Amino acid sequence: MHRMFAWFALFATIAFSTIPARAQSSRGDDDAEREEDLVTAYKILVNEGILDSFGHVTFRSAKDPNIFIMPRAMPPSLVTKDDLLELRVSDSQPIDPKGRRVNGERYIHGEIYKARPDVMAVIHTHSQAVIPLSLTRFKMRPVVAQAGFLPPETPTFEIRDARGADARGVQVTDSPRGAALARTLATYPAALMRGHGDVVVGASIKQAVVYAAYVDINARMQTQGLLLSPDIKTMDQAELFTPDEFDINRPWEHLKQKTLDEASRAKIDRSQFGLTQTQEKK
Repeated sequence: MHRMFAWFALFATIAFSTIPARAQSSRGDDDAEREEDLVTAYKILVNEGILDSFGHVTFRSAKDPNIFIMPRAMPPSLVTKDDLLELRVSDSQPIDPKGRRVNGERYIHGEIYKARPDVMAVIHTHSQAVIPLSLTRFKMRPVVAQAGFLPPETPTFEIRDARGADARGVQVTDSPRGAALARTLATYPAALMRGHGDVVVGASIKQAVVYAAYVDINARMQTQGLLLSPDIKTMDQAELFTPDEFDINRPWEHLKQKTLDEASRAKIDRSQFGLTQTQEKK
């Protein structure tokens, strides 16, 4: 198991074993906070050009780990809290669709949550920087310091191995395809999807968003390096980092502020930054 997710998997397995499953759809205060972060996540990823007209972000309910929250099928740039629906992890079906069209690729999220109890957020993007690396013999490898959460080689999902001989399309539109993607992702924080983008996961919405941003940056830097030479120097195991060695709050706040106006930025609590080397990581 990749070292940076081993601790999360152990912790989540122990924690979730003590949480009873509940069928009700009402969400608690923790979920309300996650809803705010989810809407912010969409704004960030659209602003960074990582989400196009499609792509989606979800989170696992804090109140019931057997439920995940996902917007209805709609343009990412328009997502608000009113667009969010509850879906079951077990079958990726909405508890109450409220007469709304549900996203067809919800199985990406449901099957990953099912396979990965450590995962609290899932992002699927059509990153134009990532897609070229899914098409060639060159695997995504960590090349920039902030992408040290990546494994030495990021796996690539091949839909042809999952959809069956008589099936069509490249989208993940059923449970078997989603389960196959989850197996490719395995214990890693990201997986490429051949010709389709990537999937990035995290122990929080903030972590997943920051990871998705640096996956995109890393892909651009790796591709630019490969234009100069096929022999590029990638990060080795000693240069990678664990989640506790990386302050997620700093890039999250940086990316979030880029979506705000001047008046909103002026209200930010600047005392949370640059305290000491032991400041709390978020």
